[in-house]
Amino acid sequence: MFKSLSGSRKFLLVILLMVAVFSAVSAYNKEPYTEGIFWQVSKDGEVLGHIYGTIHMNDEKVTRIDKSVMNIFDNSVGYSIEAFPSSHLWNPYHGFENIKKRMMFSGGKTLADVAGEKTAKDVFQILTKNGVSKEYATKIKPWAAMFSISAKSKHTGPIVDHKLLDLASIQEKEIYQIESPEELLAAFYAMPMDSQVALLKSKIKYFPEIQETLDSMLAAYLDEDLQALMDASTNFVDKNDQTMKKHLDIYLKHSVYNRNHVMAHYMLLPFLYGLDRYKGQGGTFVCIGALHLLGKKGVLYLLENQYGFDIKRIKIK
Repeated sequence: MFKSLSGSRKFLLVILLMVAVFSAVSAYNKEPYTEGIFWQVSKDGEVLGHIYGTIHMNDEKVTRIDKSVMNIFDNSVGYSIEAFPSSHLWNPYHGFENIKKRMMFSGGKTLADVAGEKTAKDVFQILTKNGVSKEYATKIKPWAAMFSISAKSKHTGPIVDHKLLDLASIQEKEIYQIESPEELLAAFYAMPMDSQVALLKSKIKYFPEIQETLDSMLAAYLDEDLQALMDASTNFVDKNDQTMKKHLDIYLKHSVYNRNHVMAHYMLLPFLYGLDRYKGQGGTFVCIGALHLLGKKGVLYLLENQYGFDIKRIKIK
């Protein structure tokens, strides 16, 4: 074939073949589940429920849920959430004050003892400005401080997960939590202290750009781009710094990946239980943070490859 082609055409053909091969390899190696926030879960042809990835913001662009999603929610028999809100209504033995105490050092220990006076002072100023008590801002643990450092919301009302929880209760759905408060807290208790402190200092350094980060996260979520959402949510870490990248990997292991296994395991109850009881009745509707859906370490991949469920994306208009 090449004998009938000119030298320039031979070169062009070789380049095109290389591009085709590279594209095929890239497609084959593409990380699964990098896009999409709404998914149907089925087994043996029977729809058992749906998983809706959320972002923990109360911005109206998020809380104004698409009608197609709400129709499926309304027709679902069950509702599952990451962990029930820390209120006496949902967690009578783990109310907010109890949870908050477990996010603080005890026995006279303070944040300054593990993170240094400057870091503790910076955290104190940021948190008290947002209305946090002085005691909490002084005794808070580094991992909790890292999550607490954010811009004050301009919006009112609950996040989507809690909004749907209230609706599920009104509609008398069967309600589950797919992660207990103990399991949530234990995930962070196990994070090495040096990683907690390093990441907290990095979060403080990038705090002036926090609103820009939140805007990027919101845009990625509305585009249903899970990888972009992950990139935006971790942009406070310098990924070119190998030490910081190591701390980031540890953080993701404890805050996301380990918890994914817990969540996927607990989803078996409503999904498999629904195989018999909810047959033909819409199954259960699961709400979890969208980053728990991403990639080979996400719950969708675990449900598909470890537990044999069929996962199908439902695109939102």
